[in-house]
Amino acid sequence: MSPNIKEQLAACDAIFSNCDLDYQLLTETDIDQSFFADYGNTRIVNSFLFNFSKLQDKIGAKLLKKILYELKEIDSLAIPMLDVLNLLEKLEIIDDATAWDELREVRNAIAHDYPLNAAGRIQTIQLALKSYPTLKSIYARLKARIPAT
Repeated sequence: MSPNIKEQLAACDAIFSNCDLDYQLLTETDIDQSFFADYGNTRIVNSFLFNFSKLQDKIGAKLLKKILYELKEIDSLAIPMLDVLNLLEKLEIIDDATAWDELREVRNAIAHDYPLNAAGRIQTIQLALKSYPTLKSIYARLKARIPAT
């Protein structure tokens, strides 16, 4: 495995470690309008959403194609993302090709549509919390395909 991929995996592992802590705290808490009165809660939410977005970006932009290329599943990094997703589905790294698109939509909602009203914020947070296990599963399956070196 190339040093670049090892570096990216180590970075993802560290981010997942932090994200797991925030995820656990948030899933053990009732998130309602009063939740945001405590700045500490807002910091946890911001940390989780930032790390979720960072992971989705890193895995999608830096790892999927590179790992498939090194595994000799593809012969060019210029392959369209739709073909990558279909191959990931065939290899059972993702359950279906739409799973990654859904994660991208969540990431885009966080980055571009994060509402200021509490109800909208709660909806975005709940969507990210619901999607996090999928992101984590895809990453674990991807890592499992990498030969030990």
